[in-house]
Amino acid sequence: MTRPSPHPVVAARIAEQRARIEVARRWAEALAARLPPGVTMHAVVVFGSTARGDFNKWSDVDVLVVADPLPGRLLDRYDLVAPVPAGVQPVLWTSAELAAARARGNPIPGECDRVGTVVWGELPGGPPAGTGTR
Repeated sequence: MTRPSPHPVVAARIAEQRARIEVARRWAEALAARLPPGVTMHAVVVFGSTARGDFNKWSDVDVLVVADPLPGRLLDRYDLVAPVPAGVQPVLWTSAELAAARARGNPIPGECDRVGTVVWGELPGGPPAGTGTR
């Protein structure tokens, strides 16, 4: 049995969500190619309103980037991943910082596990591929 096509408004919303995720995917692929030798990117995950589908026109695209090693200073981390497309908001953690955030109950790792869309790699310590992320 074939599924009926979604209402045009729903179809447009799904297309917009996919386009936002695709921006993050293209950026992640370009980032992986330009990181300096010695820096290993483990995962890039879209989370937040874009992943959940409840974004609006003012929403940014929240993206968790897990890589090792990363500079200690936040501004140096942002320099490492620049340029970042307009509307994309990266959160930059090492794998140890991700593990510590999980242990503290930080909501970002849980949201990535539940509704996140992995656009590059595999999230360390997350559910097996295909079980918790899209």
